[in-house]
Amino acid sequence: MVEVKCDLTCKQIVQALVELAQRDHSALDCCVVVILSHGCQASHLQFPGAVYGTDGFPVPIEKIVNIFNGTGCPSLGGKPKLFFIQACGGEQKDCGFSVVSASPEDRAPGSDPEPDAVPFRDRSGSCDQPDAVSSLPTPSDIFVSYSTFPGFVSWRDPRSGSWYIETLDSIFEQWAHSEDLHSLLLRVANAVSQKGIYKQIPGCFNFLRKKLFFKT
Repeated sequence: MVEVKCDLTCKQIVQALVELAQRDHSALDCCVVVILSHGCQASHLQFPGAVYGTDGFPVPIEKIVNIFNGTGCPSLGGKPKLFFIQACGGEQKDCGFSVVSASPEDRAPGSDPEPDAVPFRDRSGSCDQPDAVSSLPTPSDIFVSYSTFPGFVSWRDPRSGSWYIETLDSIFEQWAHSEDLHSLLLRVANAVSQKGIYKQIPGCFNFLRKKLFFKT
């Protein structure tokens, strides 16, 4: 079952996720949350970064993930909860370094990359604020995939879109029938890292207890 929410404010993002977490998921095998937005760095205890609502206020990734903990989402206890975050992790640009081999096809004429999210003014004053949480539960059955390393820009092609989402979609379509989630994300990281003049390397926080295969 797929639901799409577009152009939500900070408060609406939280409300939509809380509503999702409070449903009865006992007949389902897992929950997947995919967020595409502007992003920034944020103080954290477990999961770095934050995504912006359309009102310019940030929602920490840590807060998003913990909406689905055992207390807030009991019907997903012991089941995988997957989060895919497409957002800039900061404003640093990784120029990479020279290597012997390169992939010319990754740089088609007229497809110079651009930041996936231009610098976005944070209306809360500073994004680098903790979410007033002194302690958090130990993550269990949580998998958080980021489009880029914290502090760095995510890139997109003006024609085909986000490097990360485009590659994620392509890799899953080709390999999800036979490979586990972690192997799929390694393929994504390798493919994205070879694109463009500027470099981008997706990464993840894996607190799953078993290999996860999608039923296709």
